[in-house]
Parts: sequence; structure tokens; C-alpha cells
Amino acid sequence: MKKYANLIRNLFLLLMAGYFGYRYWQFGNAFYLFCIVVLIGFALPGLIGKLPVRWQNLTLNLGISLVFLDFVFAEIDLSDVAETLGSANYWMMVPATIFVLLHLHFRTLRSQWLLKSIGTVGYWPAYRALVIGIAGNTVLPARAGEFLRAYVIGRSSNVSKTGAFATIVVERIFDGLSVLLCLLVIIIFGIRDERFQLFGLLGGIFYIGAFVGLVIFILKRDWIDSLVKHRLPEDLAKLMLELLDGFGSGLAVLKNPRQLGMVLLWNFFTWVTVPVSIWFGLLAFDFGSPIPWQAPVLMLPALGIALSVPGPPGGVGLFQTAVTLTLDLTYANLPKVPDFDVVAGAAGILIHLSQFGPEVLLGVISFLIEGLSTQDIKAGRGMTGDTVTAAD
Repeated sequence: MKKYANLIRNLFLLLMAGYFGYRYWQFGNAFYLFCIVVLIGFALPGLIGKLPVRWQNLTLNLGISLVFLDFVFAEIDLSDVAETLGSANYWMMVPATIFVLLHLHFRTLRSQWLLKSIGTVGYWPAYRALVIGIAGNTVLPARAGEFLRAYVIGRSSNVSKTGAFATIVVERIFDGLSVLLCLLVIIIFGIRDERFQLFGLLGGIFYIGAFVGLVIFILKRDWIDSLVKHRLPEDLAKLMLELLDGFGSGLAVLKNPRQLGMVLLWNFFTWVTVPVSIWFGLLAFDFGSPIPWQAPVLMLPALGIALSVPGPPGGVGLFQTAVTLTLDLTYANLPKVPDFDVVAGAAGILIHLSQFGPEVLLGVISFLIEGLSTQDIKAGRGMTGDTVTAAD
């Protein structure tokens, strides 16, 4: 299995080298030649097992970021982008940041209601765990911030880490369904586009399938336990059953109508604040026409899809691509400024900073307040669960 993973990683590196080779043939820019040399220089040793996996992953993430940044900025003058950023209305960042903070507040309240199934978690412990997890997702691979968040909740509030992680799984399903709802609103009332219909269909199948899987887990728990006992060795079965107990405790919200109702309420406010924050960020620029309501609403699912792609920390490149594609689509039939691509690229940079900056800063501060260390990060990333349980 490791050999296949190693092969796939390095083939992707060679594929990206081929992309930059094509761009070098198009534009003759020496930077593309540099990218080719670096990517091939890492891919060839990787193919024969002479390059550590962490270096392969680092190069792969960097390559993905460069490909998407090239997609946005290759044919525009970066000095024009800098000039546009310099002339932006930064007063709009004040309300944009306020709505980011409101988003975090509502997410914390939603998290508290989800966590009631496994114990009582105070507002500030839940808040700090949330922003630490977001910051972790920004800098750690494979969305390891989710595991770190569950670890911090268990550590600070003495509840099951496995149960806490289960509530995060449920939370992510609510997030996915909310993003799909935004896409559905756009398809029905805004932009009719086959690509979005396809994304909506595929996303709907995934998230609804995951939700159905959780319901089956709750309703058929006895059958699953019996299967584990009969199919696995005794020691492994015992460990697996303990993990399933912890995970199942975190899913109890799906069986409690009042708790589920409060989660849905705070989930609504959680996701209403994001397009509003993005809208204020867009107001910092002149695109040539008033900002259509579809732009910030469509940007939500576009960013959700882009940031789900395994890639560089913070989604650098992916974020900018999602923003520019959304603006291109929503402004397709509207009057635009002559340098629209430059303005869209600058908007992608500023909105990225306005959305991630406050969250990462608060995550770092909370990391220090919690007294965490690199050992705790390793423990969070390697978390497999515990047997601590807690009642309401």
C-alpha cells in the first residue's frame, strides 16, 4: 500500500512538472523552468524510495499551490495587483472581521450543543478548541486540526476524546449540507450552470450518504457490535468496541429532538455570517458594477470544494482560484472594469487574509493559553480515542 501511495505522489509531481513545462513553452518564463527542475528533482528520488515521505508531501503541497496561483496570476502584472491592494478600502475589513468573529461565536454555541451528549463543556474551552483546530487545519496536513480539536476538548473538559471527535464528524456533515443548500439556492434562483449541478449532485451523494451511515450506526449498533466480536481477535475487538462506545456517545444528538433543534438553529447563524463577511471584503474593491448577491453566496460552496482538495497549508492558491472563478461567473453578464482580472486576484488575496487571519491568530493565542506544546500536537494527530465517558 505504501508503494502505491509513494508512486501516486511522485507521479503527481511529474504531472505538475509537465504542466509547468507546457507553461514554459507558452510564455518562456524562467520561473517555470525552475519549477520543472525542482519537481523532477524531488520526484525521481521519491520514485526509487530515496526521498522521505515528508519531503514528498511538502513538495506536492507546494506544487499544488503554485499550479493554482499560476492559474490566477500568470497573465496579469503582479505590480498591478499590489497597486490594487494598496488602493483597496480597508475600512471594509472592520465589518468583515466582525462577522468572522460572529461566525466563530455561533460555531462555538453549536459545538456546545453537540457536545452535550458526552458532557458539559464550557464556552471558552469549546471556543479555544475550535480556533486551535482551525489553526491546526491551516498548517497541518490531512486536516489533522480536527483531531487536535477533539484532543484539546478532552484534555480541558475531561470528556471522551473519541466522543468529541464524533461530534466534529456530525458538525462536518451539517457544514457540508449547509454548503450544498447554498449551492442549491444559487442553482434555483441565481446561476444555471451544469458544473454546479454536477458538484451539487456529487456533494449531496457524499454528505447524505455519510448522514445515512451515521443513522445506520445508531439504529444497528447491536449488529455492528456482534460483527466486531465475531470477526476480530478478542483484544482487538475489545479495543474497537471501546472506540465505538466513545464514538456512539458523540452521535446521541441525532436522537434528541431539542438538542438537534438547537444545533440546527446555531448552524443557520453560523453559515449566514460567512457570505456577509465575504460581501464586506468584496466591497473593498471596485469591480465596475455593484456586487451581485450571488457572488458571496456562491463563493461559500466554491471555497468549500476548493479547500477540500488536499493541498498546501491554508489553501494558498486554491482559495484565490475559487474566488476568481466565482467572480468571473457572477460578473459574466455585468459591466466590468478593464482590469477586472487584476481586481479579482487582489480580492482573492485580501478575502483570504480576512477570513483566515483572525482565526489563525486566535488559534495561536488559544494554543498558548491552553499551555499546549508540540507533544500535544503529536498526541492530537495520533489520537485513536480513549475510554473516558461523561453523562449530561
